[in-house]
Amino acid sequence: MKILESKTESAFPACSFCDEKTKKLVLKNIFKYEKKYNIFECSSCRTWITSPNPPIEELSKLYSIGNYRAKTGKRFVPFLEKIIYFLTVRKRNRVKGYVSEGRILDIGCGRGLFLNLMKKDGWLVTGHEFDEKSASYAKNNYEIDVHTGDLKGQFEKESFDVVNINHVLEHMKKPGETLSECNRILKKGGLLVVAVPNIDSLQAKFGKKIWFQLDIPFHLYHFSSKGLVDLIKSKLFHVDLIRHFKFEYNPFGWLQTMLNASGIRENHLYDLLKSSDLKDKNNKYFPSIDAVKSFLLIPLYLPLALIFSAIEAVLNKGGTVEIYSLKK
Repeated sequence: MKILESKTESAFPACSFCDEKTKKLVLKNIFKYEKKYNIFECSSCRTWITSPNPPIEELSKLYSIGNYRAKTGKRFVPFLEKIIYFLTVRKRNRVKGYVSEGRILDIGCGRGLFLNLMKKDGWLVTGHEFDEKSASYAKNNYEIDVHTGDLKGQFEKESFDVVNINHVLEHMKKPGETLSECNRILKKGGLLVVAVPNIDSLQAKFGKKIWFQLDIPFHLYHFSSKGLVDLIKSKLFHVDLIRHFKFEYNPFGWLQTMLNASGIRENHLYDLLKSSDLKDKNNKYFPSIDAVKSFLLIPLYLPLALIFSAIEAVLNKGGTVEIYSLKK
């Protein structure tokens, strides 16, 4: 397999938040999709940056239906889809603890599951996606108004009561501008919910470049809990709640990372749990040595994953961090 290298990959990229050149290489030689990537750290805001940064055309291909989005709207096997639905209902209830009803924007709305729940509950819902292909399922199946392209300037000032960015900020080319735009379009006292993987987590420190939630090259930026809180505050928000445990992310992050560290093909369990139309048809998932090893280790690793997730949450070092903020 030929590994392509960027001509500028050895250069230290600039931080989009601080406009300063990064000075520290934290992870190097991460091989994904026949390319080599490195991760640099901004010494000012502590944000990590993926380099080289994939061009828009390449990202569009990576996010295309059949690779990142499922045509059926189902990303995982049925029992996992039921768990995801239940946890999405719980998130709806947390949001309603701040705002009982109104207009909500979900940036990176994907298949539209969360917005459809809010819509059924009487909310006015709007989505935003990377491109038309990514937006198609929510539009066609739930009749949700989904905008695409650059977020800036698409919506009127102070037109939303809630903006949700769930594991999407790390995918964006200009996350700082996105947070500024959220402030502009939110009403005074409006709610901003942001969730991202946490590079300061125990599982990130254990896994390093085989950490499941590193997700190169999809994740262009990588945030620590403190770093993200500071960035949100700098955009004139009051941080009200910081959650260091998300059941749908943290335990599996530990489980898959431990399996990766055991010499099993990277993220193989995750691939096995995908819906049939997202699986790589060129790979044989059953039977395989990696599949057998994964399922033999699950009884040992799953209890450990739950324990470690609880410990890191108590220490405010959760594998993901979810921040609820109010516009000042």
